[in-house]
Amino acid sequence: MGAGGLSAGFPLGAIAHDRANPGRRSFAQCGEDLIVDFILGKIGVTDMTYLDIGAFDPIEINNTYLFYEKGFKGVLVEPNPVMCDKLRKVRPRDTTLTAGIGITDEREADFYQMSDPSWNTFSKEEAEHVVKTTNGAIFVEKQLKMPLLEINRVMGEYFGGAPTFVSIDAEGLHFDLVKAIDYSKYRPLVICVETLVSGTTKSIPEIAQYMSSQGYVERGGSFVNTIFVDVKVLA
Repeated sequence: MGAGGLSAGFPLGAIAHDRANPGRRSFAQCGEDLIVDFILGKIGVTDMTYLDIGAFDPIEINNTYLFYEKGFKGVLVEPNPVMCDKLRKVRPRDTTLTAGIGITDEREADFYQMSDPSWNTFSKEEAEHVVKTTNGAIFVEKQLKMPLLEINRVMGEYFGGAPTFVSIDAEGLHFDLVKAIDYSKYRPLVICVETLVSGTTKSIPEIAQYMSSQGYVERGGSFVNTIFVDVKVLA
């Protein structure tokens, strides 16, 4: 979770600013929060909620803190208990869930805690991929069972429908998670998902193709993430 998908050597943290409001910093990895904020303004959204999957740090390299700072609130999902304590302390208006987001009704799964916790993952394949691509510099420190929450159930229970904005940073499971959303019932206006293959400069083209099939179009992003907007609000 967190910044693990970004290849070494690329800048992290607050690297972008809103040109319309000079000095307003971005808290996201590559300015994605400012892009989402711009999109929401363009489509006339004045009130919003958010679901942050893989929130990790409450402020730095976080796609939703900008909106929390603006007075909105949402749900943060993070399986790392230490980071959840920090999330609750820094963002008390938000609801923080110490769990992972699942793609089925399975209630728990193996969670791989890496030597760099920003790479933590529920995917065995992703954990092995990280070890391989970093030549062992990052390794599995611990494997444990963690609770899982099905993504549609979270939206129904905590939002009563779709949140305005969904941010997905779940190492190795990005494509699975966007496919798991029931778009006939839950259609977030904007979805930001990591489309970079972790530890590489390659992207995951299947995500854009699938989102297009569900009626979402690309309207921004970065080297790491792609931002999709429901085509229905762009008419």
